Amino acid sequence: MRSLFVLALSCLLVACAQQSHVQLYPGSAKQQSQVLTVVVPYELEVQSINGEQVPAANALFGTQDKTLHLQPGQYRINAFYKDVFDVDGGLSHEVVRGRSAVYSIDGKSGETWKLEFERPANLAEARLLQDEFISWAVNTRTGERVEAERGQRNSSLLSSLMGAGAADAASTVAPLDAAAQPGPQASLDASDQAEETLPHNDATLTTLKQLWRLMSPESRDAFLDWAR
Repeated sequence: MRSLFVLALSCLLVACAQQSHVQLYPGSAKQQSQVLTVVVPYELEVQSINGEQVPAANALFGTQDKTLHLQPGQYRINAFYKDVFDVDGGLSHEVVRGRSAVYSIDGKSGETWKLEFERPANLAEARLLQDEFISWAVNTRTGERVEAERGQRNSSLLSSLMGAGAADAASTVAPLDAAAQPGPQASLDASDQAEETLPHNDATLTTLKQLWRLMSPESRDAFLDWAR
């Protein structure tokens, strides 16, 4: 019986190790030199990436960092601090959820960026993160550091789970600048461009959703008038 338990535990640990690498781009797996890698410390929970809820970004438990593989480009990652602390010598515990932060990354193929923050040394310091969460993204090769924007405060578990909703949950995420990247047909005249169409897939739909969220109310009205 003990051997079976050890075997099951080993399989669970192996599965967790495999889950630490998450592919968030469409299609088959690519070489690491072709993708953007973002390392998320285990203490951070990702609320959204470019406005999309991505459950796979949090599909791991324990004390192992998560590694996200993305298409090269621009991303805004909304994440917040969450960790468990023992209270009264381990007789009980307290879950601390800090204020969220918005990490901005403009990554190239083969680059690795890591989401960082000032780590608390104890429960008292962790509680302070509910009001002030100093964080940044760093390029692990060049050392380039981009300060994160101040996000919202997580007052409860319910508010942490609220967002775009399960209906908008995505399995892949396109970079914000995907639609702006010029392709080989960029020089076509207007009549030729009208005949070009985007492929009907998850990446195209995700990009359109992201552009809609970035538009002002006036721009949305103008677009709807044009589409009629």
